[in-house]
Amino acid sequence: MLTSQLHRLLLASGMIAALSACDTTRPVASESSSADNVSSPTVEASDVSFDREVTQGNYRFAVKTFGSQPQRIVSIRSYRGAAQTIDPLRVDIMGAVTNVASGDLNGNGKPELYIFTDNKNTNGGLYAYEFGERGYTPITNPGTPAGAAGAGYSGQDTYQISGNTLTRTFPVTPAENATTPAGNRTVEYTLDPSGKLVMSRSTDSPN
Repeated sequence: MLTSQLHRLLLASGMIAALSACDTTRPVASESSSADNVSSPTVEASDVSFDREVTQGNYRFAVKTFGSQPQRIVSIRSYRGAAQTIDPLRVDIMGAVTNVASGDLNGNGKPELYIFTDNKNTNGGLYAYEFGERGYTPITNPGTPAGAAGAGYSGQDTYQISGNTLTRTFPVTPAENATTPAGNRTVEYTLDPSGKLVMSRSTDSPN
């Protein structure tokens, strides 16, 4: 009798140990892997660092940026009347957004959205898009001004929309031993029918 009870006790202990071993390797359903966390980042509403709407004709653009680091995320929503024309657009930008503007510089009926940042790197500070009925096209940054307009250029651009032109202003650093004093240069651009920014003229002003 005693031997039979001892056998049953040892058998039960072995089963409990086996179940315990299984439990230690069982995944917890509520946990997510680190890979999931990296591939699916979330943006908190408290991270909004810029929030503004601008209009152009029947179009309305809602622009938000998230984060406070040099590289940020900008969210763009495009509406025509009450209808959203495209899925929300999210792109990476460098610098804090200082202003946004809309226009139709080439008069083709397709509105453009211009986003200006405080990025002082060479050819930095401008992100632009042309919107159609069901899509958008990025407008390429004009790059370093050609010819004499680019002499002494080293970045630190600021932009604004003035009428049907995009104006770009930057400090000019004269070459060593140059007789021309340091100052600022303003370069004007128009938008051609193909959506390309074309330099029209430049003017210099002393500090």
